[in-house]
Amino acid sequence: MTDSLRAGAARRTINPQLGLNRPGLRLFADPIEAIESDLTATAVVVSDGDTKVVLVALDLMVCSVSFAQDIRRRIGDVVGTPASHVLLNLSHTHSAGAFPEWLPDEPDQMRMKAEYKAHVTAGIIEAAREADQGLQPARIGTGWGKSDIGIYRRETGPDGRDVLGEVPDAPIDDAVGVIRIDDLDGRPIAILFSYGCHTVTMGPRSMVASSDFPGPARDLVEQALGGCAMFLQACGGNINPRHGIGYEEDCSDTKNRTGMRLGAEVVQVAADIRTHVRRAESRRPMDSIPNILFWSWGPVSDEQVSCIRAVDETMQFRYGELPNLAAAESIHQAWQERLAQAETNDVPKWERMVAQRFLIWSGKLVDAVKANDPTFDAVIQAIRINDIVLAGISVEAFFETGLAVRADSPFPFTQLLGFTNGCEAYLPRAEDYPAGGWKPTESYAVPDLLVQSYSLPVAFHPDTEQQVVQRMSALIRQLV
Repeated sequence: MTDSLRAGAARRTINPQLGLNRPGLRLFADPIEAIESDLTATAVVVSDGDTKVVLVALDLMVCSVSFAQDIRRRIGDVVGTPASHVLLNLSHTHSAGAFPEWLPDEPDQMRMKAEYKAHVTAGIIEAAREADQGLQPARIGTGWGKSDIGIYRRETGPDGRDVLGEVPDAPIDDAVGVIRIDDLDGRPIAILFSYGCHTVTMGPRSMVASSDFPGPARDLVEQALGGCAMFLQACGGNINPRHGIGYEEDCSDTKNRTGMRLGAEVVQVAADIRTHVRRAESRRPMDSIPNILFWSWGPVSDEQVSCIRAVDETMQFRYGELPNLAAAESIHQAWQERLAQAETNDVPKWERMVAQRFLIWSGKLVDAVKANDPTFDAVIQAIRINDIVLAGISVEAFFETGLAVRADSPFPFTQLLGFTNGCEAYLPRAEDYPAGGWKPTESYAVPDLLVQSYSLPVAFHPDTEQQVVQRMSALIRQLV
């Protein structure tokens, strides 16, 4: 047994079949007509010879917690580590295919969705196996950069209600976290970078499969520095790209420019991280030449002693106030009628999809009322590699939540990742709720209050986000 660091990285392409529907609702629901850029599954394995963690980045919009749990267990079996030591992060690209559980569909679509899910699963497992087989001696370093490619998206309309827009002067978390894993000669094995922003530069009229802006960002990093670049989606639940959701049918120019801006920042930060040499403590002259002082770099000859730990748990979220059974059944009956009307009338496809989704939601609302006190299970996780902590939660978290967790962490490099180990809900803060409280009969423009899109019966209790921050902070402190 050794305590020296070893790492490996690998990637698989996971492009969907043409014709497969995307997991949209009001937008991004049309079938994929072309592959604009490859979707990928990237795996990085880090080991100290005793403990092993696996980080997987996946170009996918959403997946269920049950799917993620199964993948984590299977990866653990393949590489020889507990499922708690496997982290699965979604880039949240809206230009990916849907899985069967997203929404009932035509038989051909359900078949294609099942095939896509199997294809993605195989790609993830293969990438993890190859990364594990390629383990080699490594050193690791970190740095922080800044990027303004994101913009706060909860705009207040003239009537005082929230709309999905942009607020240029609002604060965001502009931090770009960079983790560089090198071989002993300082050559990158993998460069991990994190940022919180919705991946929607390829808009709903671009009916293509695309990795969105993380793709060109990864490409730039790999072309400039080598190794395998991995994008990790942070807390972008209330952040959109500064250039907005793409409107044109071909949004690739904006996507590429956005990705290159992010990638350029990663290159700048990563280029300053040296793992194989260290600067001398003082300057010195060169030979007998007077009046000129030089800084020298010396090799790092010692192995990097590592500390690798991981922990996860399931949190039960409480819901807000439920309506009475009569009210819930009335809502369900109304959506049954709406869907019947939508299927017989000439209405846009998105209206039929919304009616279908709301019918499913209202049925779950009735079930929740009958269950009396239902809860929602979310997975939280924290992985430590030396003084680096990557924490994750299976929701679309807001940037403020990420800042709060980072500020309370005892580790110098801490990044909270949303969209991790599944993604089945938004997690607004108490102050993000409507003044009169969330109501099942209201129609909300901002997606984080449109809980019907994830088929939640009602919104979470407003204090849920603060409980998550407290519990996540306690989980991280278990790694000390």
